[in-house]
Amino acid sequence: MIPRRNLSLLSNRLARGGGRRLPEAVLERDYCIAWFLVGLATNPLRDFLVFKGGTALKRCYFGDYRFSEDMDFTLGREIPPGRILSELRALSGEVERRSGVVVRFAREDPGPHANTYTFYLAYEGPLPGGGKEIKVDITVREWLAFPPVPRPILRAYEEYDDLPEDAQILVYTLAEIALEKLVAVTDPARNEPRDLYDLWFLLEGRHIDLAEIHNHLARKLAFKGLGGASTGEALARKEARLKRDWGRRLAGQMTELPPFEAVWRTVRRHLRQHGMLGGAGG
Repeated sequence: MIPRRNLSLLSNRLARGGGRRLPEAVLERDYCIAWFLVGLATNPLRDFLVFKGGTALKRCYFGDYRFSEDMDFTLGREIPPGRILSELRALSGEVERRSGVVVRFAREDPGPHANTYTFYLAYEGPLPGGGKEIKVDITVREWLAFPPVPRPILRAYEEYDDLPEDAQILVYTLAEIALEKLVAVTDPARNEPRDLYDLWFLLEGRHIDLAEIHNHLARKLAFKGLGGASTGEALARKEARLKRDWGRRLAGQMTELPPFEAVWRTVRRHLRQHGMLGGAGG
C-alpha cells in the first residue's frame, strides 16, 4: 500500500495549476477503487461484470478525468447474487494480500431497486479511520448497442506506484457510455449533474461520433421505458435542477469545474447539429 504522504503529494500536485486542492479522502477512494478493479481482473467475476459510467471513464480511458464516488457494472452473463458475494470475498482477500488495501462487502442497499443489485463496499486505505464505503450498482438486464471491450486499469498517477499496469477488465465502449449518459440526462427520474458533465466531456473532446449514437438512441430509450418527450423537451425540464446541483455535486470531483451555462450550451449545440433535439430518439 502506498503511504499517506503520496496522497498529500498528489493533492498538492493536482492543485498547482491554480485549481482547488482536492481532499486526500477523494484520492484514497480512487486508489482503493483502482485496487478493487485490479482484483476483479483476476477473479471469475471478470467474465460476468462489465464496467461502465463515469468511473470507467476515469479508471480505464482518461486517467486525469474527474474523480468518482461509486462503481457501476452491467451483467454480461447471468449469475446469482450469492455467487457474486462469494467471489467478492475471494477478490477482497486477494487485493488485501497483494496490496494491504481492504475492500470488502459491507451491506446490501435496503431500498427497492428495479433491475439493479446494489450494495456497499467498505474500504481501508492509506488514511486512518473507518466507516468509509463505495456504492456499487450492478444492472441485471441491459440492451447494449456496442460490444464491450477489454481495457487496461490505468495507474493514472505516479503516486499510485504500487498499482500494476497489466490488469484488464471488460468495459463499455465510449459510444455506449455516451449513449447511456444521453439517456440519463433526459430521464426525468434522475438528477445527476455528472451525467451532463460526462456527456459534455465526450462531445467536446470529440471522443465519440454522435451520428453513430443517434442510430441507437430510440431503442435504448424504449428498452428503459423512456422516450415520451423529445430530447430537447426532456433536457429543458431538467435544466433548473441540474444547474442547482452543479457545484454542490461536482466541485469535489475535480480541481476546476467548468461553468454550468457553458457546458449546457455546448451539449445542446452538439445535439442540435445532429438533429437530436427533436422527437424521442431524435
